[in-house]
Amino acid sequence: MFTNPAISARIRKSSLIIFLIFYLISPSLFSQQNQESRSEYLPDLDGIIKTKVEFDLNNSLMRFEVRNARFGAKGKINNYMSYKVELDLSDEGKMKMLDAYVKFTPLQNLDIYLGQRKIPFSTDYMRNPAENIFANRSFLAKYINDGMRDIGFYVDYKINTSIPVDILLGAVNGTGNNNPKWIEKPNLVSRLIVGMEKGFRAAGNLYYGEAEYKDHLAMLGGELRFTNGKIFIESEYISRNWTDTLSARVHDDGMYIHSYYNFMLDKKMIKMISPTARFDMIGNSVLGNDIDASRLTFGVNVGFEQKPFYSEIRLNYENYLKSSLPVHTDKLTLEFIARF
Repeated sequence: MFTNPAISARIRKSSLIIFLIFYLISPSLFSQQNQESRSEYLPDLDGIIKTKVEFDLNNSLMRFEVRNARFGAKGKINNYMSYKVELDLSDEGKMKMLDAYVKFTPLQNLDIYLGQRKIPFSTDYMRNPAENIFANRSFLAKYINDGMRDIGFYVDYKINTSIPVDILLGAVNGTGNNNPKWIEKPNLVSRLIVGMEKGFRAAGNLYYGEAEYKDHLAMLGGELRFTNGKIFIESEYISRNWTDTLSARVHDDGMYIHSYYNFMLDKKMIKMISPTARFDMIGNSVLGNDIDASRLTFGVNVGFEQKPFYSEIRLNYENYLKSSLPVHTDKLTLEFIARF
């Protein structure tokens, strides 16, 4: 078929112009609709930077430290699937992959998790670095719960009544963070929370399975909390039993009670001042007065936002009443918290 080259060139030019016009005006025609339908599925990026300077008052020493440099993303794929991934560039100087899981929500109030996360055992352990309240973690979070981030499967069901109930059941490898070894049977975890975010709340935790150098590991924990938004008081006890490599049954436990009060200020820079206090102890049997370490921690958190744990300067003093380890020394800590 004969085609005039000049006509063909005009047709191609006209087609290109029409395509460019459509390409340019289509965002203005559909941007609002697309933005409304897609905004809830955009990833929510966040991070925590926690830096501090510590003074060892017993040995006249000091050190600067970047305790955490944590970054993560979470979001929805659709109404049934969501996700979370988190990485710490400096967890006590080491780079670690933290959370990496997919959450499936087939029904309202029913969440199913598959992947890696902190094992839901102990409220204080599950707090992120910005929400720890104090510069240094409690003995329970540092020693009893240490290493309880694992890969597993969880089912979480919430019962929304006048007194809410949250029931969680899970199974994990028992081999620790980012360590998908083959196992004969999983470790089991359960958690029950009764109460609201404000007012009184109680929680109970169970964990059973195997761990490195710990056979027949069994952990039991209980928590009580009260808060009205300004005053906060919480206490927790954890008991841990296992059989070691010499077939001897071993027991240790610990507990804490901590509190703070938020004084809200109408100032240009400082929005909140929160005095804090904690008493915690750990040992072979703290209830039987077989205590390895106990301490009092006093501090003040100065906040530069209307809500806590986002932009703060913290000053803590730790006084050890009893200590069996050389790392347990009286300390003065100045800490900066930035959460975004």
